[in-house]
Formats: sequence, structure tokens, C-alpha cells
Amino acid sequence: MYSAEREPLHEFRMNDRWSIVYKTNEGNYLVRMFENQIWQEDRLIKDHSEVYAENCAENWVLGVIE
Repeated sequence: MYSAEREPLHEFRMNDRWSIVYKTNEGNYLVRMFENQIWQEDRLIKDHSEVYAENCAENWVLGVIE
């Protein structure tokens, strides 16, 4: 598990998928992905911007990431 701040930066939802973007204590971003109320995956976003992490989260809810 990654150490992330408690307050989410962004949340994306569509149908049965959603994702939450956190900033880690190390200064990276964490994208937590859910489907049908079940956690699916965490993606650690290193060496990229907050916008990059938002795009990852949005791609999950849109179904670009399977």
C-alpha cells in the first residue's frame, strides 16, 4: 500500500466505475480505481504532473483502461 494523503484531490465517476486521485507523501500521485463497488487497482504515477494523474483516472472511468 502506498502512503497517500487522506483528502482526495479529484474524483471521477461514470456508471459503475470511479477513480480517486491522491497525492502521496513522497510527492507522486496515486490513482485508486473501482468497479461495481470493488477496488480494482492502484496506479502510482511517478515523475508526471497532476494533470497526467487526472487523465489516468478519467481514462479508467471512460473504459480506455481495462
